[in-house]
Amino acid sequence: MVVMLLETPFRRWHSDNKNDLLKVGKPIPILSALAPDKKLNVVNEHGNLFKKNYNENVRLNRLFMEHLIDLVLFLGKQELAFRGHDENSDSLNKGNFRELFDMHIIRCSQEIQNHYNSIKNIFSGMSKSIQNDLISCISEFLINQIKNEIKQCKFYSIQIDDTTDISQKTQCSIIIRYVTDKSELVECFLGFHNVSEDRTAQGLFNLVNSVLHEFDIENKLVGQCYDGACVMSGHLTGLQARVKEVAPNALFTHCLAHRLNLVLQHGCSINAKCRIFFANLTGIAAYFHNSTSRTNFVDTIVGKRIPQFVQTRWSSRSKILHTIVNEWSGFINVFDCISKDPKSSSESICGAIGHFKNLKTFEFAFLALVFNDIFIYTDNLFNILQNKSFDVEFCLRKINITYDLINKKRNEPEFLKLFNQAVTLTKPPKATRNESNNQSNFKILFYEIIDNILMQLNTRFQDTNKLLFLQLADVTKFKEYSCTFPVNALNNLKSTYPNIFYNINTLKVELEVLYSDVKYQNLLHIYDMVKIIEQDALKDILPEAYKLFILILTIPSTSVSNERSFSCLKRIKTCSRNSISQVRLSSLSILSIEKSLINQLKKTESFYDDIINMYSSQKDRSINLTYKT
Repeated sequence: MVVMLLETPFRRWHSDNKNDLLKVGKPIPILSALAPDKKLNVVNEHGNLFKKNYNENVRLNRLFMEHLIDLVLFLGKQELAFRGHDENSDSLNKGNFRELFDMHIIRCSQEIQNHYNSIKNIFSGMSKSIQNDLISCISEFLINQIKNEIKQCKFYSIQIDDTTDISQKTQCSIIIRYVTDKSELVECFLGFHNVSEDRTAQGLFNLVNSVLHEFDIENKLVGQCYDGACVMSGHLTGLQARVKEVAPNALFTHCLAHRLNLVLQHGCSINAKCRIFFANLTGIAAYFHNSTSRTNFVDTIVGKRIPQFVQTRWSSRSKILHTIVNEWSGFINVFDCISKDPKSSSESICGAIGHFKNLKTFEFAFLALVFNDIFIYTDNLFNILQNKSFDVEFCLRKINITYDLINKKRNEPEFLKLFNQAVTLTKPPKATRNESNNQSNFKILFYEIIDNILMQLNTRFQDTNKLLFLQLADVTKFKEYSCTFPVNALNNLKSTYPNIFYNINTLKVELEVLYSDVKYQNLLHIYDMVKIIEQDALKDILPEAYKLFILILTIPSTSVSNERSFSCLKRIKTCSRNSISQVRLSSLSILSIEKSLINQLKKTESFYDDIINMYSSQKDRSINLTYKT
């Protein structure tokens, strides 16, 4: 006779989770009363039953985690704050994440709702630590995908820029530009790095080397681009020279996606007076941009042409300067009227008084005239570089002409002209002991600004003569090249990258084939050529030409209209302001910047599984997320 036990809950198998306490709805026989083979069958039967119930629980847990990941992705991509000031259950505004979750969970399937009700006492998914862990896992997953692409690509270039986080620490952003193995040109964000403590050339080089050492920096890095005050104060010349010692192929270039005037402004911000001037200038732009009622004052007092400009492009420093300098008295009247208008808000009045005082200050007027005079030339140069990036010889001539024109302004007559214009706009500066001594102070400032601009132009475009080979990829001249091959550009390529293009004769033959083909003579950009080579499977047939084209695309001195925006900082400003901690800043920025990559990866079957596996492997979780096999 088989002796049976009473029905009791089946004990947990090596788990501390309450969800693992599974009730098995059949009695368990006393094993000692069974034959050995039947004992084994009973154990296997209950073991399989336990695994089945356990894995079903894991499936539901992972399905619930997918919903949490979707919520994190939504808030991260939209650059919205996660947490609220009062997240209690009776609060009217519990924060974006909780409010979104409450709205989302009631629209989930009944299966998910029932499962959530069974686990919410041990895992609600609402805590700050869970949110931070999910943000961290998703960003780490994206970074790993980017790193894998970089390791597989032939070449890449680097750009370093700076921003300031909510704790007012200078953050250095690192951006990598490369062409994927599917011939897609992308630029990816690799996170923020704190450079507040060490802005020297050696300190910044150590940062670059630590980030890029795993990507074969010696052979793959073909371009380097640095913008921002943190790099300028870190001795730009020394930084790019140190990088070249490790990566001799890394040409120093100017990124066409960055406005030249903004870059020059960052360099001049080393001077405290210039830094304060540009801060006040940006404040004027923000003052009008944030309020239509204020622009109405400009419309009434100055004229209709000004508010049209205010609504379109206040972000351009040169356009702001040009407008304010040409309408100086009009803007003084605007700020005076706003401050005296009884309908103006306290914020409008305070801002108007501050900007009114700045416009009445001689130093502000003098610096406005100086930079406006310089930016006229650099703006013209920027437009030429944008439109003629492949005509390197023409660009070089314009760079030299711009340099000479600015250099010719470094003299006494030019200083006196600008000084006297500033006097007419405001009034003579307050004399310390005598007027000539005060004038000499502004003369020193004037010469310092000119010298800084010239130094930056010289440093920024010092490698431009090595980019003559870009003409080989100028699709607008393919028909011309079919008759007269650009030999000088080919020789320039050989001297610039001798360790990459060592089979020059083969490259020349491949280029001659492409130049003579009518199919390629009506293209608009080299990026179109690369996509055709990819579609027609010509990468192996024209390997040297394809290698040349992707190298040219990788260098940031070329621009593509349909590529992802090169400047990542603009897209993360809102995200930076909404970040509640330094831990979230870089991770949330990656979610915001890499929207396109997220949308691409979400189409793969393993997207959620890989993130959940990463989340579960970091530390012990209160719910089981790993299947038993």
